Amino acid sequence: MSLANIMLASLAVAAGPIADEQETSTPAVQRPHPAVVPAGPDPVYPADFYAPFQPQTALDMLERTPGFLLTEGSSLRGFGGAAGNVLIDGQRPTVKAGGISQVLRRISASRVERILLLRGADAAEAQGQTLVANVVLRADAGGSGNAALTLNHTADGRISPSAQISHARRIAGWQTNVELSGEVVRYPTDGLYLDRDAAGAIAQTRFERIKGKAPELGLAASASGAVAGGALTVNLRLNKDGYQSDRSIDIFAGVRAGTPQSVRTIAYEEKGKSGELGLDWTRTLGKGWTTKLVGLARLEDGTTDEHYAEPGYEGVSALKQKPLELVGRTTLTREGDHAVRPELGVEIAYNRLSSRLDYAEDVGNGLSPVTLANADTRVSELRGEAFANLTVRVARRLNVESGMAFEMSRIRVTGDFPNEQSLSYWKPSAALVWSPSGRTQIRVGARRTVDQLDFGDFAASVNQADGRPLGGNAGLRPARVTRALARIDHRWGQGGAIAVEAYHQWHQGLLGYLLLPSGDEALGTIGNARQWSVSGQATLPLDAAIRGARLTLDGTLRGSRLRDRVTGRIRTMDDIPSRSLTAEFRHDVPALRSSWGVTYTAAERGHVYYISERLTWRDDALWGAYVETTALAGFKTTLKASAINGQDTHRLRRFYTPSRAGMASGQEQRDQWQGAILSLTLARAL
Repeated sequence: MSLANIMLASLAVAAGPIADEQETSTPAVQRPHPAVVPAGPDPVYPADFYAPFQPQTALDMLERTPGFLLTEGSSLRGFGGAAGNVLIDGQRPTVKAGGISQVLRRISASRVERILLLRGADAAEAQGQTLVANVVLRADAGGSGNAALTLNHTADGRISPSAQISHARRIAGWQTNVELSGEVVRYPTDGLYLDRDAAGAIAQTRFERIKGKAPELGLAASASGAVAGGALTVNLRLNKDGYQSDRSIDIFAGVRAGTPQSVRTIAYEEKGKSGELGLDWTRTLGKGWTTKLVGLARLEDGTTDEHYAEPGYEGVSALKQKPLELVGRTTLTREGDHAVRPELGVEIAYNRLSSRLDYAEDVGNGLSPVTLANADTRVSELRGEAFANLTVRVARRLNVESGMAFEMSRIRVTGDFPNEQSLSYWKPSAALVWSPSGRTQIRVGARRTVDQLDFGDFAASVNQADGRPLGGNAGLRPARVTRALARIDHRWGQGGAIAVEAYHQWHQGLLGYLLLPSGDEALGTIGNARQWSVSGQATLPLDAAIRGARLTLDGTLRGSRLRDRVTGRIRTMDDIPSRSLTAEFRHDVPALRSSWGVTYTAAERGHVYYISERLTWRDDALWGAYVETTALAGFKTTLKASAINGQDTHRLRRFYTPSRAGMASGQEQRDQWQGAILSLTLARAL
């Protein structure tokens, strides 16, 4: 017997007799093998398949679905373009980024009947996604709930809690669900800085200690029921979060030795509140036709304050931002087993951001305001989009997908450099989907999209710790992206899956850092670029070697190319790691009602190019391990060690004068480490 199995057996013995209630609630855990997965163009994973994984929520089940990676979607403007890759009973939840996980966490595993993976044209509710999970709920599910408590032990010896509790039940014909959550995440970090002059000699050493924490409180609720011949779903989310840190930095002239020459302190605090309300009304019209109305409103209010002080210098900044989003969308879709399946729709969205930055410095004569472009500004956009998609079954195993969307928008910016611009874009798409067998599907296609602008880039910002003030650019325009891709998805046996996807995409009007006419550095259009990638996801059952074991892999190789407008040379795109890899080995031991596993995340590296600086960052590889069991009556207990080898990050800033086209003037090397995190989670279905 392996050491891991001995540990699991000890947990089971320590738990003592198992309560009758637990025997009844988790009988499937006793099965030595998961249920057989039916083969077909759209693979089906019944609830019994997940029993060895001891899921408590629908989110747990999706995380263990072979060959599937959850995509939250985007928090930027609009609803259709921000789609994730999860449907619930065939409908996309009316929430934005981060909300899908929260919705899934509120659904007890006992309410899930099956999970259906849509690998082709059936994914109209999640535009642009090549693989979509449809979580099908039991029609006869009664009241249910979940509760979980996690205690995290960080390298500073502190214990930070997180907890959530949710309950779902039918009230007066409406299916309701509510969740309360709260957490505190701590970030104890130490860092070492080495500043070198143009000749490479150490000019200064700095040692920093950071105590950071991020508290968050959340309330989420939903209700769905029959209204006006259709089904109405209401989603509400309220959040209060923040982040605060205190940094103490000892500064040494030359190498680190003896007493610090001076001490620098940086106090940083973020506070934010947000509210989101989503409405979704769906009605079946007959003969496969369905109409859907969506309304979404989101309001945020956030502040960021930073105080930087050292002998001879003081910097103070205060940023206040209030984003607002209103979205209305209607679609008419034909679904089901029809040779021709059209989808028509219209979306209207209004976005607004009010931003004010107050920034002042004191170099010995008192605090003096520092002027940045668009430090006090307001950005608004009114956008409309009409779209039509068509899926045609040209043969029994062959589908053709095509689509066309037309987007119009008007962006207004007020502030130091007021600007108004009207934009319009055609966004065509086409794909060929071939299913040579029930286990394999091949997809080849192309799609043109428009990148989403971050309204915060229209406004000024400042990073005092790095000495990097950025102006706001009132003339920002989104980049246009054309992507060609090929994907093959193959599934076999009891949980085996592998998918490989390759793409090449062209960026027109890529955003990067440039100088504004005011002399401020800001984001703006820097030219055209190309990017290519090959990625693969695999779930490999290892029963032939170790019964109940499996290996999950997700890896990507990337490349990019653009001509640098500062140096005139070819370089990579900003923040594009050349490779990434995550892996997990998991061993389920049903006889002990337990599982254990090891996780690995490979090191990543990327570059960011400013006007007079090239920043290179690297995150070291991470190892983790966990043991989970339901042997403790009524609970799923998980003991997890994250970043066993430490959370080490590295950054190298190379400086040039007067720009990157000039001579090297020095560099700053930073090494930071946070240490391992040990967490204990107790979860229970209510």
